[in-house]
Amino acid sequence: MARPRRVRALLPAALSMVLAAGAALAVSRPPDPLDGVKTSIRLKNFAAAATELQKLAAGGNPDAQYLLAVFYLNGVSGPRDPATAKTWLEKAANKGSARAAFSLATLLQDSNPPDPQGASRWLARARELGFFNTLNTGAQKGAAAAQKGAAAARPGPPSSLLPAAQLTDPAVRREALWLAASDGDVASLEALVDPALVAARDEFGRGALARAAEAASAPAVALLIRRGAPVEAPDQNGTTPLMIAARGGQPAAVDAVLAAHPNVNATDKSGNTALMHAVMSGSLAVVDKLLAAGASVAPRDVQEWSALDFAEVSGATGIAARLREKGATALHRNPVMAAYSQPTSVQRAQRDLYAGWPDLAVAAGRENPELLRTLLARGADPNALTPDGLPILTVAALSGTAHEVEALLAAGAKGNRADRRGNSALLDAVRIGRQDIVAAMLTHGVSPDGRLDDPEPPLIAAAKGGHVGIVRALLAAHVKPDARDEHGTSALMLVAQRTEPDLVQRLLDAGAAIEGVDKAGRTALWHAAHASRLETGRVLLEHGASSDHADAAGENPFGAACAAGATAVVDLMLAKGAKLEARTARGDTPLLLAANAGAVEIVDKLLTHHAEKDAQNEFGDTALIIASRNGNAALVRRLLSAGASTALRNKDRSTAADVARARAFPAVVELLKNA
Repeated sequence: MARPRRVRALLPAALSMVLAAGAALAVSRPPDPLDGVKTSIRLKNFAAAATELQKLAAGGNPDAQYLLAVFYLNGVSGPRDPATAKTWLEKAANKGSARAAFSLATLLQDSNPPDPQGASRWLARARELGFFNTLNTGAQKGAAAAQKGAAAARPGPPSSLLPAAQLTDPAVRREALWLAASDGDVASLEALVDPALVAARDEFGRGALARAAEAASAPAVALLIRRGAPVEAPDQNGTTPLMIAARGGQPAAVDAVLAAHPNVNATDKSGNTALMHAVMSGSLAVVDKLLAAGASVAPRDVQEWSALDFAEVSGATGIAARLREKGATALHRNPVMAAYSQPTSVQRAQRDLYAGWPDLAVAAGRENPELLRTLLARGADPNALTPDGLPILTVAALSGTAHEVEALLAAGAKGNRADRRGNSALLDAVRIGRQDIVAAMLTHGVSPDGRLDDPEPPLIAAAKGGHVGIVRALLAAHVKPDARDEHGTSALMLVAQRTEPDLVQRLLDAGAAIEGVDKAGRTALWHAAHASRLETGRVLLEHGASSDHADAAGENPFGAACAAGATAVVDLMLAKGAKLEARTARGDTPLLLAANAGAVEIVDKLLTHHAEKDAQNEFGDTALIIASRNGNAALVRRLLSAGASTALRNKDRSTAADVARARAFPAVVELLKNA
């Protein structure tokens, strides 16, 4: 079974990458125009950093162009925008930025479809610029972080992206080894691994083997173990490579670790064994492998959870049945406490997870409405809290039934009480998709808007989670339709990016602002166009949404559709009279945006509608120069047939032929020569 693509959380990845990139620039040198940017990054004031970077990048500063690309690539100050990131990386790389060239190579490898030729060219350029030989340690680490950020979702890079022979600095080789292990890149591991590196671990206690196990790459795990990776080495939480592989749920990776005969019954600092991690993965095949290797089904003492407890809490009935066959018994701990409070190992050893819980709270997590009603009839307090501050209503919302929630509310439970994270019970129920619980709460008068201090409005949480039924229920209960998240994103913007035009209609009927904007200045139509959503875009346009409403970067929804290669959306907007010559803050017209996206069909439509074929942006690039730089012969041919000028030069004094020649596109050079 092929392992799924690994997707890292956007905000943590963005923060770590940008902070690392900021540190990479903080070397001893004369006064730096990026000092203010770096200060803002260290203070995590990314909005201010982005504003300053825009100014510096537009002025031609390659370091600013590179960091601005980092912002767009990771969605630091707004939605993730790889297309714009690519543009800025190209600008920086063309001005001699080695790390921009390297990041661009990685980004092209990760594109859909991948562009291995482009990746190879930029990798060669990064070598020419000395990326692998002359960067100081801080810059190397920043570039490695940039590579990780750009490559977070790719299924596995070619080994050429890790030119091991040219990595001479030990710290850089170690980072490269870890990156190769994380990506399951066996060819690069073969070239990089040595006894010192294979035993190295980071500040969290994880080395190459732990990373390969987390990536569920059996070949990488086997190679590292053969080359001396310590198979029993735990991280700072006591988690061993076997536990990590077991938690990943991939049998081949677990087999590769088991082949080294590790202690299969070792426990981490929370008392969890590899078998428990396997149960949490939901993989019966991995559970069977561990059982065959001698994994114990019993806890060490009565205060701990058993593997069967984990199986029952997670609803893994097949695994639970297998464990019972092996003689496992459940200790019947409370599932809400297990998933929610996460007590320390000392706490686990000292008390039962039910210790101090009111009987009513225990009943609320048991899915036993009759028991709960009996306790309420005897005078139990529906507003009591668990020792960890969890309202009983939240316990029922997370792991109980709608009938229990109704009983608690009828008995006087306060629907707006917060848990220790500040979440209302309604928000908790929305986030886990419990439509039945949400309906019960709304029916009994709980506000559909949640608490004023909820981390995010329930409507936003429902839209983000794709819980269409819950969105409809909240709208029926007259929720405020224009609630926003921390980025200023509304439910209408979120739903517009999906394929639910009827839900867009419902939000509009409820009064959602059709021209409302997020913090990047983008409307719901912009988001629909950027996501190539024809159906939702049509509904928005029919209700008066403007295809000319530009965002903070000057890109309007029509431009977003052109940049995204959304042909059907472009057709729709052209029919509605979209402006052909509207320009972004960088001077790009829709034709230039489409050319940069390689969207030949859209370029053809724009030319047919008499778009200015020789329009130049602030860098002096024309559509022909952009197409030539990208090596897009089909697009070059179409532009030439429309009469695009081959003589125009950009601000680097380069013609289309110059940039094609610099990128080694002989076919494009020949086309331009014969034009």
